[in-house]
Amino acid sequence: MMQGRRVSQGLILVLCLFAVPATALDETRVPSVDLGALAGVPILYNGRVMPMDSFARAVLLQFSGRNRVEGRSALHWLAEVLFQRDREDGERIILINHPDVVTALGLEKEKRRRYSIGQLYPVFSQLAELAQKAGALSPEERSLVEKELLRVFANVDLYLQIRASFSFAFPDIQLIPQDEALRERLQVNIDGNPPSYADLFFHVEEFKDLIPALESKAPESWSEMEMEAFRLSSMLFEESRRHRNLGVTLLPADPHGDEVWLSGWDLFSIRFEDPDLREVIRALVALPGAYAEGNQPAFDQAAEKISAFSRHRMSDRRAARWTSLEARYNQWNCFSRAGLLYFLGFLAAFVGCLAGFRVVKMVAWFLILPAFVLHGGGIVLRMLIMGRPPVTNLYATFLFVGVMVVLLGLILERVQKTGLGLLLSGFGGFSLLMIAQRFIVNGDTMEKVVAVLNSNFWLSTHVLAITTGYAGCFLAGILGHVYLLVCIFSPLGKAETIQGIYRAMVGILAFGLIFSFLGTMLGGIWADQSWGRFWGWDPKENGALLIVLWSAILFHARLDGMIGDRGLAAGCV
Repeated sequence: MMQGRRVSQGLILVLCLFAVPATALDETRVPSVDLGALAGVPILYNGRVMPMDSFARAVLLQFSGRNRVEGRSALHWLAEVLFQRDREDGERIILINHPDVVTALGLEKEKRRRYSIGQLYPVFSQLAELAQKAGALSPEERSLVEKELLRVFANVDLYLQIRASFSFAFPDIQLIPQDEALRERLQVNIDGNPPSYADLFFHVEEFKDLIPALESKAPESWSEMEMEAFRLSSMLFEESRRHRNLGVTLLPADPHGDEVWLSGWDLFSIRFEDPDLREVIRALVALPGAYAEGNQPAFDQAAEKISAFSRHRMSDRRAARWTSLEARYNQWNCFSRAGLLYFLGFLAAFVGCLAGFRVVKMVAWFLILPAFVLHGGGIVLRMLIMGRPPVTNLYATFLFVGVMVVLLGLILERVQKTGLGLLLSGFGGFSLLMIAQRFIVNGDTMEKVVAVLNSNFWLSTHVLAITTGYAGCFLAGILGHVYLLVCIFSPLGKAETIQGIYRAMVGILAFGLIFSFLGTMLGGIWADQSWGRFWGWDPKENGALLIVLWSAILFHARLDGMIGDRGLAAGCV
């Protein structure tokens, strides 16, 4: 009784740890303001409207293959890049995979293959020149080095675009009018901070009666105020031209009737009479200052005003509804927490199976069930956010196969009550979530579905059927390992235990065969409707067919006596 109570107390402690908000555990260096309001600001990136938090994670993964920088979250890192003008770019975040690229740029090789912008900026012109030559080749002609050059150049260029996205709000000493009369006209106080581009933009009306008049006058006849007005207007124009089409497109506008997403700089370069746009520009300008001063109310107000404007103007109302949920989905971190619980549950189930402690098996139940809920809940959230069935890419494939493996293991445990199902659920859930992590490095895991897959009906039928079959075959493979290990290390073990493992292996392999066959046939029908042919011998079709044939061969060989129980287990492996 006392032992069970201690186990229960330990379990409650573990669950309380998982109840702590992710942000409380993530930050080792606290930003000047809480970034919760910024996390949900919509942004258009790679053709998908996403919250700022997802954008931060996607670009950081794209740059470095990681979702953290020196203990800071991706959003914390992005806020520093956007809002801190004098920030040193010393963090090694640009991954260069090919050593020949490092040699071509004249850089010293780093142990972890990651380089800082400070290291790359001096050789950026050289990198751009090499990337231009590589870009002139057709994709088939490019070598691995040339492909890597293009990737590195695109990442460095995107970083510099992000770095400049809010520079219109930073004070610039060159924008101080040298003529006193013009300073008074533009309401510039030289005793305070220098004006920013945005400060002068809001007084652009003051230039209207000065600049046109200069066209009819010779430059040598210009007054000091006119010369200074011309200098400032030229600088404003040049800065606006230089910062067009940046990657941080925060605001949907319809200057010509069609929705176009613009960066803050783009708004300064178009003519508009919309007072809402002018207000949202003021909100953009307020963000860096509020961040630097640690003014939480001003920061939240500006971020919420930008979010409200974007959601109101978005033509895709579905994306407008779900960006806030996606930001919360990122913070909840369902799959990482589920992976840790699966691992702890697997250890508990392993100890319980070896030692026969019933209380330890109960602990495994109480660890794996919450993990399963987190795992399944994360998949449901992805479906709501994307408006798609659960499987749309390789990352989602491993998530779904993992949750099906856990479900099958839990059903097996309810039937046999030996601890084997818990062992399989914990191991399968943990291992498949770890494999899924490998596909996060590509960046956005909820990217738009490619045209050939743009059918919710077939994604819900063919894809789910085939991946359910994969889950069954995967679990049968694990059972094959367990069966052979028991036979090797415990040859005189209980016949009842060995037969229980064998029955589970046969039943789950049959389950995998049925769904793999069904999914393969549905895939052929989809192919016939899309391309006019049922079968084309492409690698995915061949892979699915091989799984069906191999499973069928195992059953026929066992029924015909060509292989025994151990042979079937080896075949499952």
